[in-house]
Amino acid sequence: MTFLFTDIEGSTRLELELGTARYSAVRERHRELLRAAFAAHDGEERSTEGDSFFVLFDTARSAIRAAIDGQRALAAEPWPDGVTVKVRMGVHSGEALLEFGDVAGYDVNRAARIAATAWGGQIVVSDAVRALADGAGEAFQLRGLGEHRLKDLLAPERLSQVVAPGLLEQFPPLRSLDTRPNNLPTQLTSFVGRHDELEEALRLLRGTRLLTLTGPGGIGKTRLSLQVAAAAADDFPDGVWFVPLEPVRERELVAPTIARVIGVTDKASRPVLDGIAEALGDGRVLFVLDNFEQAIDAAPVLPEMLARSTGLRILVSSRTALRVSGEQEFPVPGLPTPPDPSRIPELERLNLPAKLRTVSAATLEGFESAQLFVARARSVRPGFELTDGNAPAVARITARLHGMPLAIELAAARIKLLSPEQIVDRLEGHLALLTSGSRDLPERQQTLRGAIAWSYDLLDPGTRRLLNRLAVFVGGCELDLADRVCGPASELGVDVLDGVGTLIDQSLLRVSEADDAQRYLMFDAIREYASEMLTTSGECDDIEERRSRAFLDLAEEAAPQLRGADQRRWLDRLEREHDNLRATLMWAVSRPDPEVGVRVAFALWRFWQQRGYLNEARTRLDEMRGQDWDLSPVLRARLAEARGGVAYWQADQATAEACYTEALALWREIGDGREIANALYNRAYAEAAWIMGGASGAGDAPGAWTMLEEALQIYRDLGDVEGEANILWAMGSFAFFANRMADAEGTYREALALHRAGKNRTMEAWSLHMLALALVSQKRAQEAKMAAREALAFFKEAGDVAGITLVLDDLSGVAIFDEDLPRAGRMWGAARHLQEITGADLAAFNETGFGSLGYPTARQVLSPEDLERYAAEGAAMSLDEAVAYAFETFQTPAEPEPTGLP
Repeated sequence: MTFLFTDIEGSTRLELELGTARYSAVRERHRELLRAAFAAHDGEERSTEGDSFFVLFDTARSAIRAAIDGQRALAAEPWPDGVTVKVRMGVHSGEALLEFGDVAGYDVNRAARIAATAWGGQIVVSDAVRALADGAGEAFQLRGLGEHRLKDLLAPERLSQVVAPGLLEQFPPLRSLDTRPNNLPTQLTSFVGRHDELEEALRLLRGTRLLTLTGPGGIGKTRLSLQVAAAAADDFPDGVWFVPLEPVRERELVAPTIARVIGVTDKASRPVLDGIAEALGDGRVLFVLDNFEQAIDAAPVLPEMLARSTGLRILVSSRTALRVSGEQEFPVPGLPTPPDPSRIPELERLNLPAKLRTVSAATLEGFESAQLFVARARSVRPGFELTDGNAPAVARITARLHGMPLAIELAAARIKLLSPEQIVDRLEGHLALLTSGSRDLPERQQTLRGAIAWSYDLLDPGTRRLLNRLAVFVGGCELDLADRVCGPASELGVDVLDGVGTLIDQSLLRVSEADDAQRYLMFDAIREYASEMLTTSGECDDIEERRSRAFLDLAEEAAPQLRGADQRRWLDRLEREHDNLRATLMWAVSRPDPEVGVRVAFALWRFWQQRGYLNEARTRLDEMRGQDWDLSPVLRARLAEARGGVAYWQADQATAEACYTEALALWREIGDGREIANALYNRAYAEAAWIMGGASGAGDAPGAWTMLEEALQIYRDLGDVEGEANILWAMGSFAFFANRMADAEGTYREALALHRAGKNRTMEAWSLHMLALALVSQKRAQEAKMAAREALAFFKEAGDVAGITLVLDDLSGVAIFDEDLPRAGRMWGAARHLQEITGADLAAFNETGFGSLGYPTARQVLSPEDLERYAAEGAAMSLDEAVAYAFETFQTPAEPEPTGLP
């Protein structure tokens, strides 16, 4: 059938303007006009609530024609008091369920959500309607509006607008999730039922600033919280941000995790809560914090966030209430369940409607738990139908599972192999067995554990062992690591790939698409159960050690790639595995295993720096430093270097210098020439930081230069071209900030040639960036553009926001010499904005350096009023817009060819 939903746009405002009596008259006239249009095209009115209609049509064309006639009638009506009545309409075709005379189902809900995207006077239709109605000879056209995510969080829907004579054509963008900043994850399955809970949670959220959905694992807290957030998105125009906290165990990581989701990078000079408050301002924002029970000790942070940001609201899901001021708790119940057929004699004594005293397919269609069972059963067996014959068994399943969504989904997954009656027989034995042995658990939790245990016991031994071992992964894993940690097949009893497929079929694993591979995830309740089984099996220590060794190898494989052509791919891979790497570091400290801990931390420190985890990195490295570990000289040197690198990027030069001094002494003691040269490079930078960027302390630039000369000679003796190129780059920077620009240019060109030969794209881009500065300083703007263009192309390809920020600042200087002061101001503003939101403080470094050398900057050449105006225009650009604007400077396509600079 085809479903048409309508409602008056701004009805509340109209009623306030007109008063209740006059508005009622307007609303009744609107109903008369629309009913006439619906009747003319054989529409069947199913419900009218307030100012809305829900109407059924046999065909998509008749629904569209009725909508067009209705809009024309509304537009032609001489409304009183200068009123304009605008109605939004949505049309969708699909299947419907008849429940006790009511029409319901997924497609009906989809139609209502499509209508909610429209503006007053607009008719929006689904792709299903377009396929049925978009034919030649019609008096209307369907104009494509692209794909849009609706508030049911499923995959995007392709929508179109009806265009016909007499209808408005120009409207703002649709009111879909895509028009609100958000990161709400797309769901693979529809949101079934929960209408009352959704409405109540929305009501509570509008009346409080901290709402906590509580209940046991598997009750559906996460799915409900996501749906509440989607439904409330219009109330939060400045952002709805989902923050999964399941992998977070330390309270200190809760605020940084939230900060990263909203784009605030760690800064040593600024507390994390200050950064969050600055980013939010007075904006109307919703945080959705999932699985907060993992870090419940961090709960007091939330009221502090709310106090700092007046437009912020927080929606939490947790197994327990947070017990902090201002919290409103909402216990999430199980889905309503039908009567258990075994209790029908008891029901007969109750004064219930006859339809509730029998168990049939029609009875079950009215219960959300049964709807969920049927929907999930059809996902594994498309031909499954609810009949009067199997309805009693389905009723018993959902009743015995207390309406717990995860338990119902696990049971429904068995429909591929078993009938509902067979599921009942097997399920009830496991529930009774488990309940009798777990009296200390709440009944719902016993039920869920029983459902998991039943699904677990139906697996063959090898697949059970695989599930146990997969539980050591935090935040999921990809197949290669599952193979290494859980296999081999001869030991496991099943091939890992085959076993993973079985676990997915049984709903014990979920699949998430990564950039270039599938990722396998577990629901928290299942992982908890499997972890218990792994501990019971006696394999836990061995499998955790395998996991830690595997992630050590991954980290060390990734480390050298973070500066090459595949930089972005490897950074993204480490980001996906960060929770597993954290688990490895915690394991190494608790076991303890100093070698794994230090080697992983050393391999990761550059990732932590590039992706903005500097505060976390400092905490973990300082924790290792404080352990009573008998480290080898090599591991002591590695730990010192990692701590020094993190401290340097945090502008803690005293700690950086102390760490690099320690590392240099250790490497001299060890006698490794290549490592000595690298330590000299690090130590020289810390020694001469004052000349490089204005850090406090006297420094010793001549001593630093001597260190670089020693390192350069070592690298040349070793034939290490990459090391030699790095030292030359550093020497060029010393010359630059000593205002010896010709020397700086020559040294940068020498370093650039070596980096190109060695295919070190990261350092190639940095060399081009600094060469551009040296050329600008010599007023050779055209040559500077050529170098900056290549640098920007490299940084853009790698997704290196810090590098992009630097080049935008370069181009601000270029624009000054081009006498294009508005562009100089915009580039300056864009760079400062990126600096603020990413923590890439190097843009300010450039400005300080230019100022100290006596060259004009945007701040110096523009009046305060002009700088404020142009900088605001630059700051308003998105990253992509700023990059595109920067490429306009070169008057070349956005993907330039290499310039051939030597």
